Amino acid sequence: RYSIYWDLLTPEQWRARQAAEAAQAQRERDLGARTVDAVRVGEFEPERAHNFQSERSNSGTFNGRLWRDTREGWFSYELKVAPETPLALRCAYWGSDGGNRVFDILVDGEKLATQRLEQNKPGEFFEVEYPIPARLTAGKARVTVRFQAHPQCMAGGLFGLRTVKAAGP
Repeated sequence: RYSIYWDLLTPEQWRARQAAEAAQAQRERDLGARTVDAVRVGEFEPERAHNFQSERSNSGTFNGRLWRDTREGWFSYELKVAPETPLALRCAYWGSDGGNRVFDILVDGEKLATQRLEQNKPGEFFEVEYPIPARLTAGKARVTVRFQAHPQCMAGGLFGLRTVKAAGP
């Protein structure tokens, strides 16, 4: 036995859905054009290609997306940078994550930001861009990005990671 469910939409709802899908596709194209490097977090080969290292980290799947986290540990990746271009680190998180998830994000050992996941956007994924100071990429082809849990806390879940050209003003 099988069941098939169809969305039933009015013409106005159909046009609104088409417009929303077109806008999302444009956002993805724009992000792709800004991307310098990206890691498919939680996938073996892409992580290995980005020199993944960790202490007490875990990975899994949630809502069709792979994630990585650590309890009182750390994990890191090497990402390409464009040394003469203003860059940002773009991280994806699940908006309903909470419960003692406090961690630092470091670039080549220097703290870039402290992130707290406290149900920031319940029920949806969200992304945060952290500007990378030019001194951290000057003269380099790659940097190491490390997610370090605070004591008795978790780092992540991280659902996506990329270096991007900084957005304009």
